[in-house]
Parts: sequence; structure tokens; C-alpha cells
Amino acid sequence: MTIDSSEPRTVQWRLVPGVELLGPVTGSGLTQKTFLVQRPDGQVIQLSALLNLILKTAATEPTTDVLAHDVSGLYGKELDPPGLTQLIEQKLRPLGLLEDATGMVPMDKPAPTARPILALRLKGTIIPVATVNRLAALLRPIYFPPVVILSLAALVGLDIALFFSGNIVSALEQILVTPTLLLGLFVMMVVGAVIHELGHATACKYGGAEPGVIGFGVYLVFPAFFTNVTDSYRLNRAGRLRTDLGGLYFNVWCVLLSGLGFLLTGNGILLLFVITTQIMMLQQLPPTIRLDGYFVLADLAGVPDLFSRVGPVLRSLIPGRPVDPRVTELRPAARRIVMVWVLTVVPALVLLFAWLLWNLPLIVAQASAAVVIHAHALSAAWTVGQPVNVALSALSIFLLVLPVAGIIVMIQRLLAGAVTLVRRRIDANRRRSAGTPPYGRHSGPAPGRARAVTPR
Repeated sequence: MTIDSSEPRTVQWRLVPGVELLGPVTGSGLTQKTFLVQRPDGQVIQLSALLNLILKTAATEPTTDVLAHDVSGLYGKELDPPGLTQLIEQKLRPLGLLEDATGMVPMDKPAPTARPILALRLKGTIIPVATVNRLAALLRPIYFPPVVILSLAALVGLDIALFFSGNIVSALEQILVTPTLLLGLFVMMVVGAVIHELGHATACKYGGAEPGVIGFGVYLVFPAFFTNVTDSYRLNRAGRLRTDLGGLYFNVWCVLLSGLGFLLTGNGILLLFVITTQIMMLQQLPPTIRLDGYFVLADLAGVPDLFSRVGPVLRSLIPGRPVDPRVTELRPAARRIVMVWVLTVVPALVLLFAWLLWNLPLIVAQASAAVVIHAHALSAAWTVGQPVNVALSALSIFLLVLPVAGIIVMIQRLLAGAVTLVRRRIDANRRRSAGTPPYGRHSGPAPGRARAVTPR
């Protein structure tokens, strides 16, 4: 059910309970000033100044006439009740931000959320919000600038010392002689991943925002940890960048403590942890998928969701077609960053996808053969009662199957997304031929922009 703006009707508007106005975006890459609003489900919405003003004024639960009068006075431009109703009906109510206080105008459908293909699913909590905030408050001094400088200098010194120590080969031999240490290394890497997430939370707290839970989820099919730092959107650019890099910074402390332990004890597993952790840190930096490097680049550009700009940028490069509005709304510096990112990352991902698709039969065959070998080893270890070897074989099978399953799921989702896109285009063309606008498109004024931002 929707409101017919041509009919005189008294509606009393109010904010949906739990909606929080986060304030203006600082360091935005958009030409127009934008504001952020957070829904009770954690979804962050990016709004124009006019829409944010409507929400702010609606806190007193005014009627349509009163709300239109008050917003017009504050905005400096006339907004009549029918125009206000149109903005509310087309923008704010569908996003789950504004509702009729009398309950006479129910919502037609659930509010949309940003659901990127490469996003965590099946989430669960490891550390609750209260504990995360207590730990983050306790660890905030680690982010004092002198401490940061000293720790980074210590990391350089440690790597130089380890490089010239010549103990890497002996550490590998120690692991090979004692395979059970591999389980210990795996546990250490898992703990290091949780500490990485705590680094994001602590950086968020240090900047003045409130981190959420630390949890786990499934990235395609890969187990992964995450920290809810959506509240960091309220921070300035420096605060958001600190939050983006906070996980890597806490990994630096893991490396320093483990490296010191190795220098004192000569335990090879600590040296391998130092090496493996730094390799994992480097893997976080390329801005190709939604890892730390992606969020760093997004915050440098001031564009919350880079992947949402891929289509507009590519369409704007087609000769004879006008530049997409989602490109023209970017500041010149942000536009250059986004265009360079699209023109480098998208071809790389396409080539990677093509390579995976071409080599998938070979990858599956080799992984299957290796799984069979480890399955036999697991069976033999189970028969003779060797629980450690059973665990190692099971872990090996798991690590072999996981990448193959991830590739298959990624291919399936990309193909499904392509099919959905084609269907939407066909449907839009049919509706355009029939003289009706495509679903989800509105011709509202530019000040009425509203867009869901991907949670962090």
C-alpha cells in the first residue's frame, strides 16, 4: 500500500525506532555533501542533505504539512506537502528509515540491504560487543604515535636480524621432523587472525567510534573472521584509514613478540609464524577483493563501495554514451582513483576468472588425487591409534577441498549474477517499450539521493 500524493491525507511521520543519524561524511569523494544514517539492522545509508534534514526534523513526529513547512524553512527552498510525500514514499520509507506513526500506512516490502557477491555470510559471534569494547579501551595506548613509530622500526630491525641469522632452513627442518608442530602453527595462525580483528576494533575505538562484535563467517566457502566497525563511517578519513590498517598493525605486534621469542628460545615454529604472518599481511594489501587494502583505497577515494561503481565507469567509457551520473557525482581526484581501480582490477579479476574456469578440471583432478592419498593416511593413522596424524590428515583434506569448493561457488555466483543482470535488462527494455519506468527507478530531484552503503 502506498500513499497517493494527490489525495489530502493527514500522516504523522516518525523515525523508525533504532534509526541513528551519524552525521555528515568527512573526506567524501562526492561533489555534494552527504550524510550517513544507520538502521537498527546495522545497514548504513548514505543520504543527501535534504533527506537527512527530513529525518532530523521528523524526530518530533510531525504531520506532513508541518514537516514540509519546517523542512522548507531550514532548507531554504520551498518543499510542498506533495513533494515531501513523494520523497518519503520513493526514498525514505523503502529504505526503512521513516514510518507512519499511526500505523495506517504499512511497509510494502522489507528494506533493501547492500549484498555484494564477495561478502561474509552465515555469521556468528566470537567476542560480544561489551567484551570487544573493554579490550579495545584497554589496548588503545598501543596506537599512541610514538608507540606506532617504535613498533614499526622494531619490525624492520627484526626482519633484518632474522634475514641474516640463517635459521629459516633449520626451522623448516624442525617442522618436518616434528609434524605435530604443524597443528601448533595452525592454531597460532587462527589466534593471530582473531588478534588481527581486535586491531581493527581497537583502532575504531581509538578514533572515537564504537566497534561491534568480533565474529566468524563464510567468505564464499572459506572460514573467515570479521569485526563490525561500521560505526567507523562517522570518523574522519584519518580515523577510517587507521581502522582499516589496525588489523595489520596488531599483526606487527604478533610478529614482534614471536620474533623475540624465537631469538630467545630458537623455537622454529615461532620463526615460521613470523614468516607466515607477514606473508598473510602482504596478501591483505592488494585492493582486488574486500580485504584491508580494498577498504584503504575506498577511504582514500572517499567512495564507500568501489564495486558499485564498476558498471557506471564501464558504461561511461563506451563511445557515444553520456557519462553516468554515478561517475559525474564524484570529485575529480576520487573519479581518477575509481577509474584507475576499475581499469586495473576488473581486467585482472576477469583474467583470473577465465584462468580458473579453463583450469578447473585439472585443479579438481589434482586435488582429488591428493585427497585420496590423505584419506588413506587418515585411515591408516586411525587404525593404529595415532590421533595427531589423524588430525593432520583431516586438516590436509580440509585445506585441499576448500579452495576447489570456493572456486566452484564463485563461478556459480558470478554466472547467476550475470543471468540476473541480463533478465533485469530485458525486463527494463520491455517496460521502457511499454512506456513505463523500470523497477526501482525514480525521477526524483538530485537532492533526494539515497544509497545503501556496504557494512564494514
